[in-house]
Amino acid sequence: EACEEASVLIARRYFDGERGGLIDPADADREIYDFVDWEKANLGKYLDTNAEETARILTEKYDRKARLSTTVTVNSVKKEIAAGHLIIVPAAGRELPNPYFRSPGPAYHMLVIVGYDGDESVTNDVGTRRGEGFRYKHNDLLNAVHDWTGDKETITAGRKVMIVVES
Repeated sequence: EACEEASVLIARRYFDGERGGLIDPADADREIYDFVDWEKANLGKYLDTNAEETARILTEKYDRKARLSTTVTVNSVKKEIAAGHLIIVPAAGRELPNPYFRSPGPAYHMLVIVGYDGDESVTNDVGTRRGEGFRYKHNDLLNAVHDWTGDKETITAGRKVMIVVES
């Protein structure tokens, strides 16, 4: 239940120059609990933040440049990654073909796109211990992109949106 916070943590650390891979679990726990306190105070909640709220965490709490884009295509993702940006996407988690999710998989999920290679998006998928560098076919990933609607039953009706983190 902390995929949004963990995705922000990855982006924040990346742009702070901490690109060494795995994050110490105790450090991650401390930072995620700090997120939760900030979310409660500033958003009035902490579970299931949508793309706009997640971008707000990046900009207000961490002073990062983050923007929303509703142009969620293979070309737009490649363009942003080539420009040195990271992308955080909200998704209907059960539509993601990730064999490492516990069945049936998360109804709502968020992950970070860090690169691309051929017809695959390279991600840091915080929903599994095997998520670092996890690859999805571009179309499989982008077809699953749906913002949080507030209800797990209607997640596939959520808009296509991505958070572009520039710094």
